[in-house]
Amino acid sequence: MDQRLAELVEELTASGEPQLEPRGMRELKKICKSSDEHLGHAYRLLMTRLKEEHAEIRFSAFQIVLELFARSHQFRTFLISDFQEFLELTVGTDHEQPLPPPKEVAQKLRRAAIKAVQDWHEKYGEAYKKLALGYHFLKQNKKVDFQDVSARTLAERRREEEKQKRLDNIYKEKTKRAEKEM
Repeated sequence: MDQRLAELVEELTASGEPQLEPRGMRELKKICKSSDEHLGHAYRLLMTRLKEEHAEIRFSAFQIVLELFARSHQFRTFLISDFQEFLELTVGTDHEQPLPPPKEVAQKLRRAAIKAVQDWHEKYGEAYKKLALGYHFLKQNKKVDFQDVSARTLAERRREEEKQKRLDNIYKEKTKRAEKEM
C-alpha cells in the first residue's frame, strides 16, 4: 500500500497539469482514509515533493495538501507541526530561498498558498495555535496583505529591489565605459 501511495503522489505531482487527475486523487484519498499510518506516509511524500526545485511539482503537491487538509484533522496536525517550512516552500517566506521557476507557476502557487492560509485561519485558527501564529507572521512580519491575493511578500519585494540595483549599477558602468571611449 505504501508503494502504491508513493506511485500516486509521484504521478499526481509529476504530470505538470494545472488540475489533478480525479481518479488518482480519489484513490489517494481512499488510501489515506484507511489509516493514520498511510496518511502520515502521504504527508512525508508530499513534503518531499514540495521541496522539489520546480514550481509545477510544488503546485501539484500543494493542491493535494489542500484536499487532505480539508478532510483530516490528523493531516492538519502533521502540516501545522511543520508550518514554517510549509510557508517557506509555498509562499516563499525565506528570501534566501525564492520559489523555483517557472515564475508564472511560482506566483500562482504563492497566491494559492496565501489564500489557503487565510481560509484555514478563518476556519480552523482557534483550534490550531501554530496556524494562527503563521497567519500573523505573514501579516505582521512579511507584510502580506491578505486582501490583495496577488500579494508580494517583503522577501519578494527585496529581491526585486536588489535586482533593480544590480541592473542600475550595470547601466552606470556601461555609461562610464562609453564616456571613456569617446
